[in-house]
Amino acid sequence: MKMKAKGILVILALVVLAVAVESDPDTVTKVKTVRGKKVCTKGWECNQWSKFCCNETITDYFQVYQFEEWFSKRNTPVAHAVGFWDFQSFILAAAQYEPLGFGTTGNKTEKMKEVAAFLGHVGSQTSCGYGVATGGPLAWGLCFNREMSPSQSYCDDFYKYTYPCAPGAEYYGRGALPIYWSVYISEPT
Repeated sequence: MKMKAKGILVILALVVLAVAVESDPDTVTKVKTVRGKKVCTKGWECNQWSKFCCNETITDYFQVYQFEEWFSKRNTPVAHAVGFWDFQSFILAAAQYEPLGFGTTGNKTEKMKEVAAFLGHVGSQTSCGYGVATGGPLAWGLCFNREMSPSQSYCDDFYKYTYPCAPGAEYYGRGALPIYWSVYISEPT
């Protein structure tokens, strides 16, 4: 009788362990077929039905420590956007584009190259790494979140009738991918 009770306890312990180890239900890949094609969704990170969500998502191959190594100086006292840029914000923003194929297309190397190219571009556009910066200019990526002291208004007289500048508006680079000039910021026609 004691042996049977021990056996039941062992089985119960294994079941509890299996349930504890199981993935978070919000990140489990769900699969369905639409018009003969497989589409998936993965909870919050890849939250739309897409063929790209059947692949690895960015957090499967890009981790916090890598983000911290790449942008190690972004929260130093000389940075102008201290506390603005972080890994979680990047992942939340990227999750909106993963169902469209960002970081989820191709093999693992291609996915990593796409994310690295994007972050390299963002890092170069937001860097306060001047020629004398230690660690190179990209170590200082994500230092700015807006252009500091723009030297011009970025309102072009050539486009004043087709893409006029709004009265009182300031046109200068801001964000991860700064866009300049009123012609690029105006509403599509």
